Amino acid sequence: MTWRPPEPDPFVELTDGATLRDAVAARGRERDRRARAVEVATWQGTMRDLAEREEHVVVRTAGDLVHRGVLLAVGIDHVALRLANATTVLLAADTLRSVRPEPGSVAPVAMGDRERSQDRTLVEALALVLEDEPELVLGLRETVDPVSGTIVGLGEDIVTVRMSGHGRPIVYLPVGAIREIVVPAG
Repeated sequence: MTWRPPEPDPFVELTDGATLRDAVAARGRERDRRARAVEVATWQGTMRDLAEREEHVVVRTAGDLVHRGVLLAVGIDHVALRLANATTVLLAADTLRSVRPEPGSVAPVAMGDRERSQDRTLVEALALVLEDEPELVLGLRETVDPVSGTIVGLGEDIVTVRMSGHGRPIVYLPVGAIREIVVPAG
């Protein structure tokens, strides 16, 4: 007598087929969900996704300035980035030109479709920073030299800075001229 494989069990084949069909359908639904998420992606939503994951990013701003760090938060008109030396940089959103994950990290296609993560403006974020009275560096639009000093007044659309250095003069800055605020660690 020669050995023969057992006859296939039709019930096993039936359940295996159903399991396979379910798996194929689930992959199709997942593919459709991802495609829809890509179609409705927004800049704010994608930035929020990166901030929630505390993603290490490279941010390029107008004037070809580059910052590397962890994206912390997305506000109404700015983003917050923590650099490797623990310095925090608040960047005006309209100066951002590109944001990319650090080289070597895995990055999905933009899928975020949610609103910003913080409901505060750059001025409101600056007001929170001022509680500790730090010396700040303010980068201004279309200006090479930053303004360094302590903010002594913060209005609706004006910032008064007592500058560092000889004589510690006062300078008045329109909020709209600020492209970035560097807050030292500490």
